[in-house]
Amino acid sequence: MTPYRRTPRASPLARLATAGLLLAVLAGCTTGGLSTDDTSSATTAPPVAVADVPGDADSFVTTDGMSFAVDGQPFPFVGVNIYDAAASDRYSCNPGTRLSDADLTETLRRLHDDHGATVLRFWAYQTYTQGGTDYRGVDRVITAAKEVGMRVLPVLEDGPGDCTTSSDGESKDKYAGDTWYSQGYKEPYGNATLAYRNYVGMITQHYKDEPTILGWSLINEADTSARDSTGESVLVPFSKDMADVVQAADPNHLLTLGTQSNGAPGASGTDFTAVYSLPQLDFAEVHDWGYWGADDQAMPGGDGATPPDPQSAECQTRTAPIGCSFALAPALGKPLLVGEAGIQATDADARERRADQLTAKMRAAFGAGAGGYLLWQVNTENTDGYGILLADQDPVLTDMGALTR
Repeated sequence: MTPYRRTPRASPLARLATAGLLLAVLAGCTTGGLSTDDTSSATTAPPVAVADVPGDADSFVTTDGMSFAVDGQPFPFVGVNIYDAAASDRYSCNPGTRLSDADLTETLRRLHDDHGATVLRFWAYQTYTQGGTDYRGVDRVITAAKEVGMRVLPVLEDGPGDCTTSSDGESKDKYAGDTWYSQGYKEPYGNATLAYRNYVGMITQHYKDEPTILGWSLINEADTSARDSTGESVLVPFSKDMADVVQAADPNHLLTLGTQSNGAPGASGTDFTAVYSLPQLDFAEVHDWGYWGADDQAMPGGDGATPPDPQSAECQTRTAPIGCSFALAPALGKPLLVGEAGIQATDADARERRADQLTAKMRAAFGAGAGGYLLWQVNTENTDGYGILLADQDPVLTDMGALTR
């Protein structure tokens, strides 16, 4: 779970472009020390992600096997989450840390130019667009990203229930006996004016011709224990239905469901395969949080930085750790994105330790075939310990940048 909601506990990827890049990851990059799970120390290895989006800025992001691509060129990337990037005078999930238009553009420019970030993930829920009637908040994110040379990944609803239209912050799996993913999404939720299903069709149609958008993420952390009549996770029929909605409205952009797939219910282990083997979904997503894994393990559930055997008993359960998602992903033949990875750090020593741990995780992820990696989360204040602040010259950003140079 994305942790700004529930503090202080920690919350419960494209084949590399060439074999040389894969060897570079395994050999190590120009960063500081690593966790005990990855002790490589080479200092002259080539980058594992690109510092600039390849191809034409007016070209849409596509996939090529386990890689993201632009104009046929591989696009492995690093980037960040700024969940409240689309905040406006009308709505902000966290007004105290809201960025002005100028500050957002400057923040993205520094992230891109100084730290190699090429993708930004952010919330585009109904709260941010007034039920699809006011897109100025989302527009400003796209404008800023386009100006500095980044792509964006908008997320269309919140599984844990924050920053959305429910008044009580109720998670989707608590809705009416865990029926949101089978029935609730077809009706207005909380104070929403539109059913989620209708909203998704509206916003994806609105932006169907905008290439700055990498793709759409249907949900932030779709967790559920509900099964359908055949015994499958309800996320399978949900994804099929919503993919039909999106593809009818917007045939240009990539699509993912948006899950933790790290032991959380609904899309881990065998459910991960069932969900992301759907041809309607273009890439898979995982989140790396200590609540479901371990901050000090580069590949939770694996052997050091190496994923486990995909045929292991653990990977064939519905509660398999994130390492199993990496192990199972190659059989899908589509990219795997780490959409969130965060660790608490409240002082300088903790930030150095976090940088080492997240760098080890990034190296392990790309070494296992990740298509992209997005850190949680850049902010203006460290409100819960998970914030990454540019003003602090946070070492994790320096280490992330080293992966692109």
